Amino acid sequence: MLKLLLVVFLVSISLDCVADANSQKPHRTLEFFGEVYEPTDEKWETYYGSRNMLAASMSSAFRFFNVFDLGISVSYAKDRGKGVLPLSQLSAGDVTYEVAPVELFLLLRARFSSRQWVVPYAGGGYTRLFYRQTIDDEGYARGSVNGIHARAGVQFLLDPLDQFAANTIYENFGVINSYLVFEGKYTKAEAGNPVTQLGGLSYKAGIMVEY
Repeated sequence: MLKLLLVVFLVSISLDCVADANSQKPHRTLEFFGEVYEPTDEKWETYYGSRNMLAASMSSAFRFFNVFDLGISVSYAKDRGKGVLPLSQLSAGDVTYEVAPVELFLLLRARFSSRQWVVPYAGGGYTRLFYRQTIDDEGYARGSVNGIHARAGVQFLLDPLDQFAANTIYENFGVINSYLVFEGKYTKAEAGNPVTQLGGLSYKAGIMVEY
């Protein structure tokens, strides 16, 4: 599979290098993701009955030199369970946990042509992780911690699948390129004493548009 992606990556560069000189260069991006979020805390399944929870995120970035993206992203995830609160280690009834990381990131995209079919990328940055735990009929605890994250993924150009629709979107909304994106992200963040791990792994799929 890796060899196939590499072949498509190289072929797409060679086929598009002539057209690239006359192509529009995007200056901004928007991304919308659905995620499976897997907390680092090894006891998470004990607290909430599942190792994972679903999340959603969006990001916006500025493009520099056609390969660097500097941007901000916001995510939100929610889970419900019974048992012990991870942050306080106190017994609890029904518990709701919510987490909303806000991230500043820098990405490097291996993008050599405006019509490149496959574009791998990697990067990372600063995370401010906001959390809240609510015990039914007993109140809640909330806070925020600093952290870091690293991310890597691959994007697939969608425009060739329906060039007429791509041209229409460009004329009406200024969208130059649209991509299907798959990404993995690791977040490290800690809170409390004793230390509780609040970060985790995210497996993401979504859409990115450049304009």
